[in-house]
Amino acid sequence: MQLERLRILIAVAEAGSFTAAADRLALTKSAVSQAVAALERELGVQLLQRSTRRLAITDAGAAFIADGRALLAHAAQVVERTRAQQGELSGLLRISSGVELAGLVAPVIAEYAARHPLVRVEYLPTDQIVDLVQDNIDVGLRVTGVRDSSLRAVGLAEMQVWCVAAPAYLQARGTPRRVEALAEHEWIAFTQLTHPWSLRFRVGWRDVSVRVHGRLSTSASYAGRALALAGAGIFGAPDFALRADVEAGRLVRLFPDAQLPPVSLYAAWPGRIEPPARTRAFIELAKTLLGRKRSQR
Repeated sequence: MQLERLRILIAVAEAGSFTAAADRLALTKSAVSQAVAALERELGVQLLQRSTRRLAITDAGAAFIADGRALLAHAAQVVERTRAQQGELSGLLRISSGVELAGLVAPVIAEYAARHPLVRVEYLPTDQIVDLVQDNIDVGLRVTGVRDSSLRAVGLAEMQVWCVAAPAYLQARGTPRRVEALAEHEWIAFTQLTHPWSLRFRVGWRDVSVRVHGRLSTSASYAGRALALAGAGIFGAPDFALRADVEAGRLVRLFPDAQLPPVSLYAAWPGRIEPPARTRAFIELAKTLLGRKRSQR
């Protein structure tokens, strides 16, 4: 059995169609279809149900694909161990992150690709909840703690949270000078937080809690930034998402001497053992580059 045909079958199952799999693999649709058909003839069993409207995986196909993933992973490890003896990493590395992290993650991926030319990288930024195991992701970057016991994770960088507003909003509503004054302003809430309408600041030696109010809320930090740019209110987000706008004068940073609890950027991977060498290399590079970047600011 050719492993390439197995790889194509798994890509079809993950993508949900021959066309999408062909785009992912940079192959023609006919080449993908022929590879799956040849595999079915070789095994003597139907793996996929085709129709004009949808593609479904048969029971035999589901069992075969599950075993096939393990087989491909083992084959990749064998190749990786052999090449690692010569100091070369290879294979496919699938990376996921939130969309708002793309600007932070992209330079790390570019440097990684330059250092390891035999590794293919597939980057999947998304705001959807990603199951690293089910979606076959090697490493996921996220601004959160480790909540899934099936994952392991390591911290990459710690980020400050800034409060910002557009100059037009501040001209119309006035600039709050103390964090307590936020209670009198229009706050844009970030609903991914456990308590989006309650803020806790560290001001000098004091802890100050503020109950904020507003008519607008969002589940995406880039959307909150856009609302703040439009003059809709005051918003809080990690500094990397706001720095360029603050430096350009499109947003104004409020309360620079007050600190909201920082957030941490983590790299998580599936399983409870050490990840493959190519994944470890990416994580170590991200830790070095992002940690250095934060320390220079």
